[in-house]
Amino acid sequence: MQQSLDINLFYFTLAAYFVGLLSFSMFAAIQRAMFHRIGAGMMLVGGILHTIAFFIRWWLSGHIPLSNMYEYLSLTGWMSVLMLLIFYFRYNRPIIGSFISPIVFMLMVAAALLPKDINQSLMPALQSIWLNIHVSLAALGAGCFLVSFAVSSVYLIKQFNPHEKIQAVFNKQIITTVICLAGIPFAFVIIASITGLKPPAPSSSIVLGKIVANWGSLFILLGLGFILSIVVLPFILHRSYNERYGSLGGWLFIVITISILLGGLVEGGLIKAGWLELTHNLSRDSHNQTIKSSWLFFEFIGFAYAAGLLLSIIIFPAVTGISRSLNNSTALTLDILDEVSYRSVSLGYPLYTVGALFAGAIWAEQAWGSFWSWDPKEVGALIIWLFYSGYLHARYQRGWKGHRAAILVVAGFLMVLISFFGNYFFGGLHTYT
Repeated sequence: MQQSLDINLFYFTLAAYFVGLLSFSMFAAIQRAMFHRIGAGMMLVGGILHTIAFFIRWWLSGHIPLSNMYEYLSLTGWMSVLMLLIFYFRYNRPIIGSFISPIVFMLMVAAALLPKDINQSLMPALQSIWLNIHVSLAALGAGCFLVSFAVSSVYLIKQFNPHEKIQAVFNKQIITTVICLAGIPFAFVIIASITGLKPPAPSSSIVLGKIVANWGSLFILLGLGFILSIVVLPFILHRSYNERYGSLGGWLFIVITISILLGGLVEGGLIKAGWLELTHNLSRDSHNQTIKSSWLFFEFIGFAYAAGLLLSIIIFPAVTGISRSLNNSTALTLDILDEVSYRSVSLGYPLYTVGALFAGAIWAEQAWGSFWSWDPKEVGALIIWLFYSGYLHARYQRGWKGHRAAILVVAGFLMVLISFFGNYFFGGLHTYT
């Protein structure tokens, strides 16, 4: 099947962003100015192609391309690249691009995995100027939150220094974390299997060639166990902060987050390739996609956890090396990272407030006859707004800066991701997107 021009431009954009990512990575490794200039140039070229693709898709569809998840995620990526370029030239800290570009590329890869069909005729609910305002501003706000997440991730990686003097304490805490994150989920699986409390997951399977394994219940239990371990872990590491060497808890938090996000991306690729199937409905024969399995979210998290656990074998030493490299570099200070993260949230917050909440409520009243209907994505948008409101309040009134603020920003963006993909897990009125 021949692809439309906008899709071809999207993949050229993805290639430009990938070259930009490689160039910024080379700069981070060997500190040659030529590489960060190439990286910025490729991100700029990609941004121009991205903009052209957006308007071509608008022309082909006959309406602003904001009617499905691919278009939303693509616009979020465009905003993230714009923010990257603004901060690159504003702060003259090329190393910032080395950490924002990987997140942008991951976001665009996620968009590439989504259906890209152009909606030539929109359902009545989508034919509203308020929908355009709602989706566009929400996507732009999410793009700012993504940049803040990337910068806060760098902060948490840089602020902890795995110094030789604390190697014994470092090793002890790492062992404790591994036991907690690996032990609790698998112990949860064993106990549930022995007691016969395994949840049903009739259509879950891993398909590799002719091998079909119904492991849905296992992934659900791993997901539940992983969430339990994440709740327990902070109580174990809450005293790990040292003024000289930083917060080990925050450092471990971002390592775990990166591992799970990459695991989820791998999972999405396997689903796209047809090698993995999750529980889509409460009933195998149901064609009503608004009714989702109550276990689907935990099933997804369980597989992402398993994949992330394997990837952490590579990610952990890599992040350790990056921490040491950043601590030896004076090109990027913690104060600059903290400021960039805060400014990104400050820009994204009003965009998200007007778009996701106010314009969304007005559109909902026009489309469904009610400003509020407790739809999963509506609830998710409200929780995200309240969370970032709490972050800004803590910063203004309580003086929360540094690693505590960075942890809040990372947690906030994880909420954004869950809300964005929420219709896959929880159904609702936004399922058509």
